[in-house]
Amino acid sequence: MALFQRKDLPKSKYIVSIVAKIKKGTPIKVEGGKSYKFKKTKDIDMLEKAQTNFQKYSKILDPNGKFAPIFTDGKKYFTFTEIDKAPFSGKGGGSRNVLGKALADAGELATVMSLSKKIETAKDTKEPIFEKNPDAFDDWYNTFQLTKPAVVKIVGSLTNYEIIHDATDKSDFTSTIDKFVSKANLSKKDSWNPADIFVIIKSKRKSVTDDLKKIVDTYDVSEGLVNMFNDKIYKLYEKKIMYPISLKQITADKANVDKNNIPGTVKVANFNIEIAKFNCNLTSEGKEIGLFTFNNTDTRKQINMQVRGFPHSYGVAQTEITSDGTPTGGRLGKVSTKVVDNIMGLYKDARINSIRYFGTPKPFSDFDENKCKEVYGMYETVIKESKVKNEKNISYKEFKKLIEVAKSKRSIAENMVMKIQGLKIMHFFVKNKKDLSTIMNKMINGAKKINPNNGFFIKIY
Repeated sequence: MALFQRKDLPKSKYIVSIVAKIKKGTPIKVEGGKSYKFKKTKDIDMLEKAQTNFQKYSKILDPNGKFAPIFTDGKKYFTFTEIDKAPFSGKGGGSRNVLGKALADAGELATVMSLSKKIETAKDTKEPIFEKNPDAFDDWYNTFQLTKPAVVKIVGSLTNYEIIHDATDKSDFTSTIDKFVSKANLSKKDSWNPADIFVIIKSKRKSVTDDLKKIVDTYDVSEGLVNMFNDKIYKLYEKKIMYPISLKQITADKANVDKNNIPGTVKVANFNIEIAKFNCNLTSEGKEIGLFTFNNTDTRKQINMQVRGFPHSYGVAQTEITSDGTPTGGRLGKVSTKVVDNIMGLYKDARINSIRYFGTPKPFSDFDENKCKEVYGMYETVIKESKVKNEKNISYKEFKKLIEVAKSKRSIAENMVMKIQGLKIMHFFVKNKKDLSTIMNKMINGAKKINPNNGFFIKIY
């Protein structure tokens, strides 16, 4: 059994998930293998209020450097480090790490379904992945219960509206959106607008589609295509005709709602940001280089970032901001590789963006002596930074040996390919520390899909 450790404490996603399960009444497994329904005590209420604020929730869980037994069924008491980590990390079969994009896609489809049908059981979702993985259904349960009330609060009664799900819709409406994205030279639809659904008055669908199509057919980018299209989307919202909505997994007891990219009022992140602590672990243990933690000195909140695989594999790592440093501490999501590439390009740098760098189909088959020296050189630079915690010192000889092991052992290859890609990002931050605020603000804006050229959307999360 893998229990939570002190190193897991900064990962706020675990705290949010534990609180969500307690609030829902889901039994939680502890050391020894038994499961308990923990009570909704004052401490649990405080944890929920703390959300992703590390400074607040760590004082509850770990006061004075010693973990407190705050989890109780009324008879027995347990600390954070006595809870089984597996159901929360993916080793228990329910997390995104294990189930990958398939779970995210199933969650989105079921969430859309919840707008027209009540979902109480895994079977109700009509998604096999939830029936086979009860823990995954538990993780998404709140989302299925809370999304529709949030949408109704925005729209009013859904009786006169229909829901267009862009991932499954094949109508003229969606093809018009796709045509706009292509003509505007956008990489993909989500890079312009991450809305998953468009809630539109049934009687207006054709006229709205015709109006949008006319803009796309008439104007080019140089003639203001993007601005006119965005303005039209927002005016349709103002007239209560159409609502572009981004649906996110809800892990708390209530849904939050944000309005983004309102034309003429887009507020981009412009914070003073500094490195708080980077965890660097270049050994074969673990699935990422370590947590990137920044201080937002304007809000006095922390920003957390991870570079890893979604799912974990011998593939391309993605960058995700798990807490944005704002008062609400909201989870932002992934920073697209295009955004990362653009930012690093401004500093004549680049991420490791191709698995061919390592070698395929045989892992690390193209990873020669020069690449070993290149990566280890980045490691030496990174660990010299005072804000970097080198989890375990590794010599060049030991690193080369790890690479040789990775060539024949797939699990090690999957870990090392993620760690090296993460190390590259960490090296970029350390080398450009003087411009850290500029870089991180661009990352935050990219994760939020906030840009004057991006389309208006409402996020439920």
